[in-house]
Amino acid sequence: MGAALLLLLLAGLAAAARDTRRAVVPGAVRLGALFAVHGAPGGGGACGAVREHYGIQRVEATLRALDAINKDAALLPALPLGAELRDSCWAPHTALRQTIDLVRKAIDPQAHAAVTCAAPGAAGTAEDQTETAPLLGVLGPGASAAAVQVQNLLQLFSIPQVSYSATSRELSDRARFATFFRVVPSDRHQARLLVALLRAHNWTYVHAVHTDESYGQSGMAAFREEALVGGVCVAREEGLRAAPAPAEVDAVLERLARGPRVAVCWCEGRTARALLAGMARSPARRLRLVGSDGWADRGDVVAGLQAPADGALTLRIRSPYLAGFDTHYHNLHPRNNTRNPWFQEFWEQKFNCSLAVNPPVGVEACTGTESLARGYSQEPKLALVVRGVYALAHALHAMRAARCGARPGLCAAMLPFNVSMYQTYLQRVRFTAPDGAQVAFDDNGDPPPELSEYDVMSFERAPGKGETGMDGDGEGEAWHYVRVGRWRRGQLQLRGGRHAPERRAAGTEAVCSAPCAPGHWARAAGGGDGGEAGGPARRAPCCWTCVPCAPLAVTRAPPHAGCRLCPPGHRPDMHRKLCLPSPVEWGGGRGGGWARALAGGAGAAGLAGVSLCAATFWRHRGTPVVKSASRELCALLLVAAALCHVAALAAVARPAVLPCALARLAAPALGGVYAAVLARTVRIARLVAGAERGQSVPLLSSRAQVAGWGVLVAPGVVAAAWAAARWPPTPRLLHPGRARAVLVCGGERATAQLLPLAPALLLLACCAVAAIRTRRLPHNFNETRFIGAATYTTGVAWLAMSALYVALEARAVALCACASLCAGACVALSLGPRAWLCLCRPQRNTRAHFLTNTSIRCHIGKYRPAAPASDRRVSQPHLASFKQEFRDKGVQTAGCAEAEAGAGSWCAAAGVCARVTRSAPPVEGEEGEVDVVITLLHHRHALPVEHY
Repeated sequence: MGAALLLLLLAGLAAAARDTRRAVVPGAVRLGALFAVHGAPGGGGACGAVREHYGIQRVEATLRALDAINKDAALLPALPLGAELRDSCWAPHTALRQTIDLVRKAIDPQAHAAVTCAAPGAAGTAEDQTETAPLLGVLGPGASAAAVQVQNLLQLFSIPQVSYSATSRELSDRARFATFFRVVPSDRHQARLLVALLRAHNWTYVHAVHTDESYGQSGMAAFREEALVGGVCVAREEGLRAAPAPAEVDAVLERLARGPRVAVCWCEGRTARALLAGMARSPARRLRLVGSDGWADRGDVVAGLQAPADGALTLRIRSPYLAGFDTHYHNLHPRNNTRNPWFQEFWEQKFNCSLAVNPPVGVEACTGTESLARGYSQEPKLALVVRGVYALAHALHAMRAARCGARPGLCAAMLPFNVSMYQTYLQRVRFTAPDGAQVAFDDNGDPPPELSEYDVMSFERAPGKGETGMDGDGEGEAWHYVRVGRWRRGQLQLRGGRHAPERRAAGTEAVCSAPCAPGHWARAAGGGDGGEAGGPARRAPCCWTCVPCAPLAVTRAPPHAGCRLCPPGHRPDMHRKLCLPSPVEWGGGRGGGWARALAGGAGAAGLAGVSLCAATFWRHRGTPVVKSASRELCALLLVAAALCHVAALAAVARPAVLPCALARLAAPALGGVYAAVLARTVRIARLVAGAERGQSVPLLSSRAQVAGWGVLVAPGVVAAAWAAARWPPTPRLLHPGRARAVLVCGGERATAQLLPLAPALLLLACCAVAAIRTRRLPHNFNETRFIGAATYTTGVAWLAMSALYVALEARAVALCACASLCAGACVALSLGPRAWLCLCRPQRNTRAHFLTNTSIRCHIGKYRPAAPASDRRVSQPHLASFKQEFRDKGVQTAGCAEAEAGAGSWCAAAGVCARVTRSAPPVEGEEGEVDVVITLLHHRHALPVEHY
């Protein structure tokens, strides 16, 4: 009751000034519609001139849609839909007065009492019947400011409102505007599009101008929010009235003269035109404008102001061309269009003639040959108007189907008409409009995001006519709007390729600071110019200083701008924004290339040499040269050397479990090589020493030699096993430099590498001592020169490797290479001469030819003397027979340079003499055979020989 009294009071106050003209379509139910048929009121309070696009065309599109609905047998059958169309004069207060008249009858209970389920009766005129019919809702008005005021009134009575062009973001607030719906997207989508458009043209530092009312204020608020997120900075923001005075515009342009040369204009058409007029008055203050949908592709905004509007980018809500409307509109004439009360006024205004019988003085009478096709262009939002009409009709159809079933007309279940229930059906409506587009509403009454689409228009000068053509200043030129892009499903799609935005933005700078180079981050240096006291506040930071990052750091995106160091094993990409994994290195590093080459070559060559030597010894295993070389120790030496070479080849391979485990065999295998060399040297030294002292030498069997070798090798094997357990030989990824990733075998520490090698180096030292001490032994016992050379060579190699080990990164490879070289040297120098003799000098592989000197000849073996046991001296002829017998039997001998001191008694006569020494005591039961050492010498003295 309070709302009704308020409405009656407002109606009384506005009754004297209201425009009573209205277009009425009779029907059982009605919808109200508000269109800006006339322009905004001037100084005298009267409405302006008739508007063809925003007024007459929208009225005719609504009337045509109602005709189509009432003829459609599938939509509201037997239920005529009426309408009452009124003029809002593009003014909020006028729209509010017209809305009061619309709903005044809708809230009168007596008006609903006369409505029955039957068709409208004959009593009263069609306008009277329509005025008392239930009011479904109100379509319009177009301006957001007017829509806000109309909604404030309609929601008091729960009457739905459907807007075809009001885009203000505040109208999406369901708590404030409970019954508001619209078929156009909210300004929040438009704000995102504007930011994306500016970013595409690299305009990140702009001014902002808005109309100082609901549409401009809410739109600019949405733009500021999206700009903060999208990286667009507002240098200065200014507001203008819908129809500002020239002085006001000039003052704003003067304040915007400093800073960027691009301005976002979230303005109504009148505000945008005033801004263009101000730039035309002062070309030096001209700005590149980016307009909202309030400007769109309207020709009245740029008429006569094409030059300052050149290059402007504007947004237009995507609305398909309304097919069939052009023919309908062109056929209209004052004689056949009497239901549009403003059509006759529009006709006279458009063609500057009079339809009166007696035209006023100075005005010609209309001839009837005038045509609306001349200078015609379809209003872009006609399809949206039709969608609003069909949305109200489809909601009523769904409500009638649910409440009345198949019964025609308005049944008793729908009376009195419940607009709150009708709103629930309107909220759930979803259908395909005549233009082919889908129409639906979300919870806020807005179209869903997937149905929110825009066109990006560019105002350009080019030959011919565009989508909205206007005559140009030059001959044969035209100014027109060209569609250069589209916003669909939240994505901006620009025409002309990826370089098209660069061409359009050429010559227009709208950046405060140049983008930072890769590897630099932008440190904000403050806001824009800001406003004066009481003016707009500073917005997002617009200028910055580029700060370099560390070489291995990347830049972080806002809001956490700065540098971030890449984790170990990663390096920045070329744009210094992402950390990418570094390529995995292995076997490389400082000196790794030649170390791997050396290890591979030494391993391959060593294995070939070992194989050749082993095959040679096996083939000649029964010859004197091989039999006298201690075959068991030679076999162990070859096996250990082969393991050293295998370890070297494994160190060259990519680190894995098996290659890493094989590489660990280098240290104990090298210990086995040195143990074999040392055991051979000690064995022969003991044998010679025992023979000289006339004592037996124990532990000379094959089993004893192998056991001794095992004892020498055991410490190295234990150390290697402990190191493998402490530092497992599994592959690991190391980072010697933060950006490097090196794949190595486990145990790259010096302790893990050198500890198993210590026993082998200790054996090498023992070999060196033994070689020095046995250097004067007869050469045919153990080839002292070759063993000493092998020992000295490997010692020098390890001394050189100690320096390289510190300098190289591939230390494991270097150690394996050195072990392989040392093992190869030991095989080549200790066993090589014997293999060479077997292969190249087979005629010398006999006992007789295994002699190296004719001055001193030695023999170790069993000998049965031919002289009687009582004879203590060997005569010269008898000694010659001994020598000849030894040679005939192929007895193995060796020479020396001089007789040993104290070798025995001197010979009395010159010539060859001999000394026979027992090497073992006589064995009982053996028939006179004894183990002796016989030395034949060139002497002048007699050599006494003891008989055994």
